[in-house]
Amino acid sequence: MKTIFSIALVAILFVSCQSTGSNVIADTNPVSTEQKSAIQPIANVDSQSTIFQVEANEADTILLPNGGSVVFEKNSFVDSKGKVVKGKVDVQWEEFHSLEDIMLSGIPMKYDSAGVANDLVSGGMFTIHASQKKKEVEMAEGKSAQVNLVSLQDTPCYNFYELDEESGDWTYETTQNGEVIEVPEEAQKSAPESDVLQIDLMTDNIEELHGKDIVGWKTVSPLDGKDKNVLASRYTKTKLESTEVEGEYLAKIVIGKLTHEYKVKPYFMSDAIKDSKGNNAELASETKALLKYANDVASGKVLRSIEIDDFGTYNWDVVNYRENSKRVIASFSFPDKTDARIVSLFLISPDENIIVNYNASGDKKFSFDPDKRNCLIAILPDNSLVSFSDKDFNAVRAAKRGTSYEFKMKPTNIKLKSAKDISNHLEELI
Repeated sequence: MKTIFSIALVAILFVSCQSTGSNVIADTNPVSTEQKSAIQPIANVDSQSTIFQVEANEADTILLPNGGSVVFEKNSFVDSKGKVVKGKVDVQWEEFHSLEDIMLSGIPMKYDSAGVANDLVSGGMFTIHASQKKKEVEMAEGKSAQVNLVSLQDTPCYNFYELDEESGDWTYETTQNGEVIEVPEEAQKSAPESDVLQIDLMTDNIEELHGKDIVGWKTVSPLDGKDKNVLASRYTKTKLESTEVEGEYLAKIVIGKLTHEYKVKPYFMSDAIKDSKGNNAELASETKALLKYANDVASGKVLRSIEIDDFGTYNWDVVNYRENSKRVIASFSFPDKTDARIVSLFLISPDENIIVNYNASGDKKFSFDPDKRNCLIAILPDNSLVSFSDKDFNAVRAAKRGTSYEFKMKPTNIKLKSAKDISNHLEELI
Protein backbone atom coordinates (compact mmCIF):
# COMPACT_ATOMS: atom_id res chain seq x y z
CA MET A 1 0.00 0.00 0.00
CA LYS A 2 1.51 3.34 -1.07
CA THR A 3 0.00 6.40 0.59
CA ILE A 4 1.12 9.85 1.59
CA PHE A 5 0.65 11.82 4.80
CA SER A 6 0.41 15.47 3.80
CA ILE A 7 0.06 18.78 5.57
CA ALA A 8 -1.28 21.87 3.83
CA LEU A 9 1.00 24.89 4.02
CA VAL A 10 -0.58 28.16 5.08
CA ALA A 11 0.14 31.17 2.82
CA ILE A 12 1.64 34.04 4.79
CA LEU A 13 0.99 37.72 4.09
CA PHE A 14 2.86 40.46 5.91
CA VAL A 15 2.31 44.23 5.91
CA SER A 16 4.74 46.85 7.16
CA CYS A 17 4.18 48.55 10.51
CA GLN A 18 5.70 51.36 12.45
CA SER A 19 8.53 50.50 14.78
CA THR A 20 7.72 51.18 18.54
CA GLY A 21 9.64 18.00 5.12
CA SER A 22 13.20 17.18 5.73
CA ASN A 23 14.98 14.43 7.57
CA VAL A 24 15.95 14.91 11.20
CA ILE A 25 19.13 12.90 11.59
CA ALA A 26 20.47 13.75 15.04
CA ASP A 27 20.74 16.16 17.92
CA THR A 28 24.23 17.57 18.02
CA ASN A 29 26.49 20.39 19.19
CA PRO A 30 26.87 23.47 17.01
CA VAL A 31 29.13 23.29 13.94
CA SER A 32 32.59 24.16 15.18
CA THR A 33 34.39 27.17 13.73
CA GLU A 34 37.85 28.57 14.36
CA GLN A 35 36.52 32.14 14.40
CA LYS A 36 36.06 33.69 17.84
CA SER A 37 32.37 33.94 18.68
CA ALA A 38 30.46 36.36 20.88
CA ILE A 39 28.00 33.56 21.57
CA GLN A 40 29.06 31.78 24.75
CA PRO A 41 26.50 29.08 25.62
CA ILE A 42 26.46 27.69 29.15
CA ALA A 43 28.65 24.58 29.20
CA ASN A 44 27.47 21.06 30.07
CA VAL A 45 23.80 21.82 29.45
CA ASP A 46 21.58 19.75 27.17
CA SER A 47 21.59 21.31 23.70
CA GLN A 48 18.35 21.84 21.77
CA SER A 49 20.26 22.01 18.50
CA THR A 50 18.94 19.69 15.79
CA ILE A 51 20.45 18.60 12.50
CA PHE A 52 18.13 18.32 9.50
CA GLN A 53 19.27 16.84 6.20
CA VAL A 54 18.26 18.39 2.87
CA GLU A 55 19.05 17.74 -0.79
CA ALA A 56 21.30 20.57 -2.00
CA ASN A 57 20.45 20.24 -5.70
CA GLU A 58 16.68 20.24 -5.09
CA ALA A 59 14.18 22.65 -3.60
CA ASP A 60 13.63 21.31 -0.09
CA THR A 61 11.74 22.18 3.09
CA ILE A 62 12.54 21.59 6.74
CA LEU A 63 9.45 21.05 8.90
CA LEU A 64 10.17 22.31 12.41
CA PRO A 65 8.75 20.50 15.46
CA ASN A 66 6.49 23.34 16.61
CA GLY A 67 4.84 23.92 13.23
CA GLY A 68 7.30 26.30 11.55
CA SER A 69 9.39 25.60 8.46
CA VAL A 70 12.51 26.58 6.53
CA VAL A 71 12.20 26.58 2.74
CA PHE A 72 15.30 26.30 0.52
CA GLU A 73 15.56 26.97 -3.21
CA LYS A 74 17.28 24.60 -5.61
CA ASN A 75 21.11 24.84 -5.54
CA SER A 76 21.12 27.09 -2.46
CA PHE A 77 24.49 25.98 -1.06
CA VAL A 78 28.12 26.70 -2.03
CA ASP A 79 31.42 25.62 -0.49
CA SER A 80 34.20 27.91 0.73
CA LYS A 81 35.40 28.38 -2.86
CA GLY A 82 31.98 29.37 -4.14
CA LYS A 83 31.35 26.07 -5.92
CA VAL A 84 27.75 24.84 -5.92
CA VAL A 85 27.30 21.95 -3.49
CA LYS A 86 25.56 18.75 -4.61
CA GLY A 87 24.12 15.91 -2.53
CA LYS A 88 22.96 15.97 1.07
CA VAL A 89 23.63 18.95 3.32
CA ASP A 90 23.28 19.01 7.12
CA VAL A 91 21.37 22.06 8.33
CA GLN A 92 21.87 22.84 12.00
CA TRP A 93 18.89 24.58 13.59
CA GLU A 94 18.18 25.90 17.06
CA GLU A 95 15.41 28.27 18.14
CA PHE A 96 14.97 30.18 21.39
CA HIS A 97 11.67 31.41 22.80
CA SER A 98 11.58 31.22 26.58
CA LEU A 99 13.69 33.32 28.92
CA GLU A 100 15.42 30.12 30.03
CA ASP A 101 16.35 29.17 26.46
CA ILE A 102 17.80 32.62 25.81
CA MET A 103 19.69 32.58 29.10
CA LEU A 104 21.42 29.28 28.30
CA SER A 105 22.11 30.19 24.67
CA GLY A 106 24.86 32.65 25.56
CA ILE A 107 23.58 35.00 22.86
CA PRO A 108 24.05 38.68 23.83
CA MET A 109 20.74 40.52 24.22
CA LYS A 110 21.91 44.16 24.17
CA TYR A 111 21.18 46.47 21.24
CA ASP A 112 23.25 49.62 20.79
CA SER A 113 21.48 52.51 19.06
CA ALA A 114 22.99 56.00 18.93
CA GLY A 115 25.40 55.01 21.69
CA VAL A 116 22.61 53.90 24.03
CA ALA A 117 22.46 50.25 25.11
CA ASN A 118 18.94 48.80 25.21
CA ASP A 119 17.56 45.45 26.31
CA LEU A 120 15.80 43.33 23.69
CA VAL A 121 12.43 41.63 24.11
CA SER A 122 12.53 38.54 21.93
CA GLY A 123 9.62 37.44 19.78
CA GLY A 124 11.56 34.38 18.66
CA MET A 125 15.27 33.90 17.98
CA PHE A 126 17.03 31.27 15.89
CA THR A 127 20.47 30.12 14.79
CA ILE A 128 20.98 28.35 11.47
CA HIS A 129 24.17 26.96 9.93
CA ALA A 130 24.90 24.35 7.26
CA SER A 131 27.68 21.89 6.52
CA GLN A 132 28.58 18.96 4.32
CA LYS A 133 30.89 16.27 5.64
CA LYS A 134 31.60 18.53 8.64
CA LYS A 135 32.77 21.40 6.40
CA GLU A 136 30.75 24.59 6.57
CA VAL A 137 28.84 25.66 3.49
CA GLU A 138 27.35 29.06 2.71
CA MET A 139 24.25 30.38 1.01
CA ALA A 140 24.79 30.79 -2.73
CA GLU A 141 24.75 34.32 -4.13
CA GLY A 142 21.27 35.31 -5.24
CA LYS A 143 19.66 32.58 -3.16
CA SER A 144 17.66 32.91 0.03
CA ALA A 145 15.85 30.71 2.53
CA GLN A 146 12.40 31.52 3.84
CA VAL A 147 12.14 31.01 7.59
CA ASN A 148 8.65 30.64 9.02
CA LEU A 149 8.99 30.83 12.79
CA VAL A 150 6.16 30.12 15.22
CA SER A 151 6.38 32.69 18.02
CA LEU A 152 4.94 32.48 21.52
CA GLN A 153 4.59 36.27 21.63
CA ASP A 154 1.27 37.53 20.26
CA THR A 155 2.37 41.13 19.66
CA PRO A 156 2.13 41.24 15.84
CA CYS A 157 4.76 43.88 15.04
CA TYR A 158 8.42 43.04 15.67
CA ASN A 159 11.75 44.20 14.28
CA PHE A 160 14.12 41.71 12.67
CA TYR A 161 17.81 41.75 13.60
CA GLU A 162 20.92 39.87 12.50
CA LEU A 163 23.74 39.18 14.95
CA ASP A 164 27.41 39.70 14.14
CA GLU A 165 28.50 36.45 15.77
CA GLU A 166 32.07 37.72 16.20
CA SER A 167 31.43 41.15 17.74
CA GLY A 168 28.06 40.44 19.37
CA ASP A 169 26.44 43.48 17.73
CA TRP A 170 22.88 43.33 16.40
CA THR A 171 22.02 44.93 13.05
CA TYR A 172 18.47 46.07 12.39
CA GLU A 173 17.11 44.64 9.11
CA THR A 174 13.38 45.31 8.84
CA THR A 175 10.07 45.66 10.68
CA GLN A 176 7.12 43.43 9.86
CA ASN A 177 3.83 42.13 11.15
CA GLY A 178 3.45 38.48 11.98
CA GLU A 179 0.33 36.57 11.02
CA VAL A 180 -1.78 35.51 13.97
CA ILE A 181 -2.32 31.77 13.85
CA GLU A 182 -5.97 31.06 13.24
CA VAL A 183 -7.19 27.64 14.35
CA PRO A 184 -10.13 26.24 12.33
CA GLU A 185 -13.32 25.93 14.39
CA GLU A 186 -13.25 22.17 13.99
CA ALA A 187 -9.76 22.02 15.45
CA GLN A 188 -10.81 23.91 18.57
CA LYS A 189 -12.95 20.99 19.65
CA SER A 190 -11.51 18.46 22.03
CA ALA A 191 -8.67 16.46 20.52
CA PRO A 192 -9.56 13.02 19.20
CA GLU A 193 -8.51 9.99 21.17
CA SER A 194 -6.17 8.97 18.37
CA ASP A 195 -5.03 9.87 14.85
CA VAL A 196 -5.74 8.03 11.62
CA LEU A 197 -2.62 8.09 9.47
CA GLN A 198 -1.94 7.19 5.89
CA ILE A 199 1.54 5.69 5.99
CA ASP A 200 3.14 2.92 3.99
CA LEU A 201 3.45 -0.08 6.31
CA MET A 202 4.13 -3.47 4.77
CA THR A 203 1.99 -6.23 6.26
CA ASP A 204 3.64 -9.20 4.49
CA ASN A 205 5.12 -10.50 7.75
CA ILE A 206 1.81 -10.24 9.67
CA GLU A 207 -0.23 -13.28 8.67
CA GLU A 208 -3.54 -12.19 10.26
CA LEU A 209 -3.53 -9.01 8.14
CA HIS A 210 -3.17 -10.77 4.78
CA GLY A 211 -6.00 -9.84 2.43
CA LYS A 212 -7.47 -7.24 4.78
CA ASP A 213 -8.75 -3.95 3.31
CA ILE A 214 -6.60 -1.53 5.33
CA VAL A 215 -7.06 2.15 4.46
CA GLY A 216 -4.87 3.60 7.20
CA TRP A 217 -3.44 3.12 10.67
CA LYS A 218 -4.87 4.39 13.93
CA THR A 219 -2.42 5.45 16.62
CA VAL A 220 -2.98 4.07 20.10
CA SER A 221 -2.00 7.46 21.57
CA PRO A 222 -2.49 10.99 20.13
CA LEU A 223 0.42 12.49 18.20
CA ASP A 224 2.03 15.83 18.95
CA GLY A 225 3.41 18.30 16.39
CA LYS A 226 6.86 16.69 16.44
CA ASP A 227 5.41 13.29 15.55
CA LYS A 228 3.44 14.88 12.72
CA ASN A 229 6.65 16.26 11.25
CA VAL A 230 8.35 12.87 11.55
CA LEU A 231 5.56 11.26 9.55
CA ALA A 232 5.63 14.09 7.01
CA SER A 233 9.34 13.54 6.38
CA ARG A 234 10.82 11.49 3.58
CA TYR A 235 11.58 8.50 5.77
CA THR A 236 13.84 5.81 4.36
CA LYS A 237 11.97 2.68 5.44
CA THR A 238 9.23 1.34 7.67
CA LYS A 239 8.64 -1.90 9.52
CA LEU A 240 5.59 -3.40 11.21
CA GLU A 241 5.90 -5.80 14.13
CA SER A 242 3.37 -7.72 16.23
CA THR A 243 2.95 -6.97 19.93
CA GLU A 244 1.57 -8.90 22.87
CA VAL A 245 -1.67 -6.91 22.66
CA GLU A 246 -4.18 -8.40 20.22
CA GLY A 247 -4.89 -6.12 17.26
CA GLU A 248 -2.07 -3.74 18.20
CA TYR A 249 1.19 -3.42 16.27
CA LEU A 250 4.47 -1.53 16.50
CA ALA A 251 5.30 0.72 13.53
CA LYS A 252 8.99 1.55 13.17
CA ILE A 253 9.92 4.48 10.92
CA VAL A 254 13.59 5.01 10.11
CA ILE A 255 14.84 8.54 9.34
CA GLY A 256 18.57 8.73 8.86
CA LYS A 257 20.13 7.17 11.93
CA LEU A 258 17.03 7.51 14.11
CA THR A 259 14.17 5.04 14.49
CA HIS A 260 10.78 6.34 15.64
CA GLU A 261 8.26 3.87 17.08
CA TYR A 262 4.47 4.20 17.21
CA LYS A 263 1.85 1.79 18.51
CA VAL A 264 -0.85 1.47 15.87
CA LYS A 265 -3.97 -0.47 14.96
CA PRO A 266 -5.17 -1.15 11.41
CA TYR A 267 -7.96 1.14 10.22
CA PHE A 268 -10.15 -0.96 7.94
CA MET A 269 -12.51 0.23 5.22
CA SER A 270 -15.44 -0.90 7.37
CA ASP A 271 -14.17 1.34 10.18
CA ALA A 272 -13.93 4.31 7.83
CA ILE A 273 -17.50 3.81 6.58
CA LYS A 274 -18.80 3.44 10.12
CA ASP A 275 -16.98 6.56 11.32
CA SER A 276 -18.12 8.52 8.28
CA LYS A 277 -21.75 7.70 8.97
CA GLY A 278 -21.36 8.32 12.69
CA ASN A 279 -19.83 11.76 12.15
CA ASN A 280 -22.21 12.59 9.32
CA ALA A 281 -19.18 13.82 7.40
CA GLU A 282 -16.70 12.42 4.91
CA LEU A 283 -13.53 14.31 5.63
CA ALA A 284 -10.44 12.89 3.94
CA SER A 285 -7.76 11.70 6.34
CA GLU A 286 -5.50 14.53 5.09
CA THR A 287 -8.08 17.07 6.27
CA LYS A 288 -8.39 15.42 9.66
CA ALA A 289 -4.62 15.50 9.98
CA LEU A 290 -4.53 19.17 9.07
CA LEU A 291 -7.06 20.09 11.76
CA LYS A 292 -5.14 18.19 14.42
CA TYR A 293 -1.88 19.74 13.20
CA ALA A 294 -3.43 23.21 13.44
CA ASN A 295 -4.44 22.43 17.01
CA ASP A 296 -0.85 21.53 17.84
CA VAL A 297 0.53 24.67 16.23
CA ALA A 298 -1.93 26.76 18.25
CA SER A 299 0.42 26.49 21.20
CA GLY A 300 2.26 29.23 19.29
CA LYS A 301 0.48 32.52 18.69
CA VAL A 302 2.05 34.26 15.68
CA LEU A 303 3.82 33.01 12.57
CA ARG A 304 6.68 35.28 11.52
CA SER A 305 8.21 34.90 8.08
CA ILE A 306 11.47 36.31 6.72
CA GLU A 307 13.89 35.59 3.88
CA ILE A 308 17.56 35.31 4.82
CA ASP A 309 20.50 35.22 2.40
CA ASP A 310 23.14 34.11 4.88
CA PHE A 311 23.49 31.65 7.74
CA GLY A 312 23.87 32.92 11.29
CA THR A 313 21.84 34.10 14.29
CA TYR A 314 18.66 36.14 13.89
CA ASN A 315 16.05 37.61 16.20
CA TRP A 316 12.51 38.90 15.97
CA ASP A 317 12.69 41.53 18.66
CA VAL A 318 11.60 44.90 20.03
CA VAL A 319 13.59 47.27 22.19
CA ASN A 320 12.37 47.40 25.78
CA TYR A 321 11.60 50.93 26.99
CA ARG A 322 10.94 51.19 30.73
CA GLU A 323 8.52 53.79 32.03
CA ASN A 324 10.02 53.41 35.50
CA SER A 325 13.70 52.46 35.62
CA LYS A 326 15.68 52.34 38.85
CA ARG A 327 19.48 52.27 38.69
CA VAL A 328 21.88 51.23 41.45
CA ILE A 329 25.63 50.66 41.60
CA ALA A 330 25.56 46.89 41.99
CA SER A 331 28.02 44.52 43.58
CA PHE A 332 27.44 40.80 44.03
CA SER A 333 28.59 38.31 46.64
CA PHE A 334 28.66 34.56 46.02
CA PRO A 335 28.94 31.54 48.34
CA ASP A 336 32.31 29.90 48.96
CA LYS A 337 34.27 32.92 47.72
CA THR A 338 33.59 32.07 44.09
CA ASP A 339 35.61 34.07 41.56
CA ALA A 340 32.99 36.44 40.12
CA ARG A 341 34.91 36.74 36.85
CA ILE A 342 33.82 33.25 35.86
CA VAL A 343 30.19 33.54 36.96
CA SER A 344 27.31 34.05 34.50
CA LEU A 345 24.77 36.43 36.06
CA PHE A 346 21.31 37.28 34.73
CA LEU A 347 18.47 39.61 35.67
CA ILE A 348 15.15 38.01 34.69
CA SER A 349 11.98 40.07 34.45
CA PRO A 350 9.08 37.85 33.28
CA ASP A 351 6.62 40.78 33.26
CA GLU A 352 8.83 42.60 30.75
CA ASN A 353 9.80 39.33 29.05
CA ILE A 354 13.47 40.28 29.19
CA ILE A 355 16.69 38.69 30.37
CA VAL A 356 19.80 40.84 30.90
CA ASN A 357 23.34 39.57 31.36
CA TYR A 358 25.22 41.64 33.99
CA ASN A 359 28.85 41.69 35.05
CA ALA A 360 29.10 39.48 38.14
CA SER A 361 32.17 41.41 39.30
CA GLY A 362 29.98 44.50 39.69
CA ASP A 363 27.97 46.78 37.42
CA LYS A 364 27.51 50.55 37.76
CA LYS A 365 24.66 50.53 35.24
CA PHE A 366 22.48 47.91 36.89
CA SER A 367 18.82 48.86 36.45
CA PHE A 368 15.38 47.30 36.86
CA ASP A 369 11.71 48.26 36.99
CA PRO A 370 10.66 48.30 40.67
CA ASP A 371 7.00 47.95 39.66
CA LYS A 372 7.68 44.62 37.93
CA ARG A 373 8.66 41.19 39.19
CA ASN A 374 12.43 40.60 39.09
CA CYS A 375 14.97 38.01 40.16
CA LEU A 376 18.64 37.21 39.68
CA ILE A 377 20.04 33.82 38.73
CA ALA A 378 23.77 33.14 38.57
CA ILE A 379 25.48 30.05 37.19
CA LEU A 380 28.70 29.11 38.97
CA PRO A 381 31.65 27.38 37.25
CA ASP A 382 30.44 23.94 38.39
CA ASN A 383 26.96 24.68 36.92
CA SER A 384 25.34 25.06 40.33
CA LEU A 385 22.77 27.85 40.68
CA VAL A 386 22.60 30.73 43.14
CA SER A 387 19.77 33.23 43.12
CA PHE A 388 18.15 36.42 44.44
CA SER A 389 14.33 36.34 44.58
CA ASP A 390 11.68 38.95 43.81
CA LYS A 391 11.01 39.12 47.56
CA ASP A 392 14.71 39.90 48.12
CA PHE A 393 14.31 42.76 45.62
CA ASN A 394 12.04 44.58 48.07
CA ALA A 395 15.12 45.88 49.88
CA VAL A 396 16.56 47.13 46.58
CA ARG A 397 13.25 48.79 45.75
CA ALA A 398 13.47 50.68 49.07
CA ALA A 399 17.06 51.82 48.43
CA LYS A 400 17.75 55.29 46.97
CA ARG A 401 18.37 55.56 43.26
CA GLY A 402 22.02 55.66 42.26
CA THR A 403 23.29 54.34 45.60
CA SER A 404 25.46 51.24 46.04
CA TYR A 405 23.79 47.94 46.79
CA GLU A 406 25.29 44.50 47.44
CA PHE A 407 23.22 41.61 46.11
CA LYS A 408 23.91 38.61 48.34
CA MET A 409 23.29 35.60 46.13
CA LYS A 410 21.77 32.62 47.94
CA PRO A 411 22.79 29.00 47.25
CA THR A 412 20.36 26.43 45.91
CA ASN A 413 20.59 22.67 45.61
CA ILE A 414 20.24 22.86 41.83
CA LYS A 415 22.90 21.60 39.43
CA LEU A 416 22.03 22.96 36.02
CA LYS A 417 21.45 20.37 33.29
CA SER A 418 18.69 21.86 31.15
CA ALA A 419 16.36 24.84 30.75
CA LYS A 420 13.77 23.00 32.86
CA ASP A 421 15.98 23.40 35.91
CA ILE A 422 15.80 27.17 35.50
CA SER A 423 12.07 27.34 34.74
CA ASN A 424 11.25 25.22 37.80
CA HIS A 425 13.39 27.42 40.05
CA LEU A 426 12.02 30.59 38.43
CA GLU A 427 8.56 29.75 39.72
CA GLU A 428 9.93 29.75 43.27
CA LEU A 429 11.80 33.03 42.82
CA ILE A 430 8.90 34.96 41.33
